[in-house]
Amino acid sequence: MLGGDVVTRIRIIVAIVIALAIVAGVAMIRRGGETAGAAKVTAKAEKAHAERITEARTDERAATSVTQAIAARTVRIDAQTDAYVQSTIEDLRNALNDASSAADAAAVPAAPVDRLRDSINAGIDRSNRAAEAADAAR
Repeated sequence: MLGGDVVTRIRIIVAIVIALAIVAGVAMIRRGGETAGAAKVTAKAEKAHAERITEARTDERAATSVTQAIAARTVRIDAQTDAYVQSTIEDLRNALNDASSAADAAAVPAAPVDRLRDSINAGIDRSNRAAEAADAAR
């Protein structure tokens, strides 16, 4: 009977070893799957992050270009405005000088109203065209 006990013990030990081997195999497979899954999720997240950064950089470059274009246009409009204001001031000075010299003369010459009016109207026309161009650009 001793022989039957030994065989039973051997069978139990073999069954335990097989069960342990199965559990170890399942644990290794699970751990490998978790590692592979984590690597896959990490790779997806890194790819999505890189795409967002690329998109943000593109938007940043576009914003920089638009800002530079607006700045250049503003400088150009400021220069045109300064020239127009200087022209108007010069016209007014000339008109005042003509009026002063006319006061000194015996006969008062006609004031240069037409020339001044034409200059002001031309300036208004330039301003209107600039405003229309700005509205069209929007």
